[in-house]
Amino acid sequence: MKIYDEENGWKSLRTESMDDLWYLKNILSPDTLLKKTVMRREDKKEDMERSKETKRKPVTVTIQPESVEFQPFTDRLRITGIIREGPEGITGQHQSLAISTDDDVEIWMSSWDRITEDLLKESLIKGSSGALFVSIDDESASIYTLRDYGLYLNGRIESGKSGKAYNVSYSRSSYFEEIEKFLMGIMGDYPIIITGPGFEGEYFLKYLQEKKFHGKIFQFPSANSEDGAIYEIIGKEQVRRILGDSRLSRERDAMEQFLKELAKNGNCAYGSDEIRRYSEAGAIMVLIVLENLIREKSVVQIMEMARSTGSEIIIASDSGQYGQMLRGFGGFVAITRYRI
Repeated sequence: MKIYDEENGWKSLRTESMDDLWYLKNILSPDTLLKKTVMRREDKKEDMERSKETKRKPVTVTIQPESVEFQPFTDRLRITGIIREGPEGITGQHQSLAISTDDDVEIWMSSWDRITEDLLKESLIKGSSGALFVSIDDESASIYTLRDYGLYLNGRIESGKSGKAYNVSYSRSSYFEEIEKFLMGIMGDYPIIITGPGFEGEYFLKYLQEKKFHGKIFQFPSANSEDGAIYEIIGKEQVRRILGDSRLSRERDAMEQFLKELAKNGNCAYGSDEIRRYSEAGAIMVLIVLENLIREKSVVQIMEMARSTGSEIIIASDSGQYGQMLRGFGGFVAITRYRI
């Protein structure tokens, strides 16, 4: 994300990646205004029906968002809202627009709160270098990209060794060649981390090395498969050195610590009433909040109280393993300094 202008509560932003769209989704709310140039049909009063041939023209509109939908599989952020400013005759109408990577938008808030400012700062300073993960066994390989909002599944390749794709002429080298071709189409400058149960990951690493595959390649075995393998290894020190300070590893560390404290009835809290009590006492060390809750007034109050006493606040992505865990605890949990 780039911020290239700020004036009178307006910030002019440029999105540069899918990660930026996730951040933007969590910044927008009914309390914000968004200005963007869109293509709208020319409405003519004498036309009772709108034909497919009706011309569209670019107009700049300011909308108040009503719904914001992040669509990672289409690289789009879809927003629907009411037009508050625009050409004569369209104010008050509904407008849908899509924001993709490399788009310019302007956003206004009457007062930019700390939560929003922190999200913007995080989007500007990328701690993680990103990576491609190949979670592989002898039946299939799943290729994921590490995003700030979680793991993005690029695709899955079947080996043909079993299941519906069973092929008596199964060839490991052909299987590996397909994966290699897939990686070459998406890899960019990302390091590649191979994981998964058994020895297939080790064999695939050797295959790439023998092919003198361009790029940094690492291999870490795991007991799990699919995305479970990635969640398993992402906390390893060697993987951290490759990834840098990724959001996913921070979420993992915080949730693992919470679960450990919970298991021994230690320094932790969950449930809105209990967390509010700890927040009012200044006893929260780390507060982990699901992204879908950060605009709810009661949750914002708790977040602000916690922040004022030096608590670390982690906004967790709704997608992935840790988001599912958080939903099971009501959407937010805390690691506390002590029990009260």
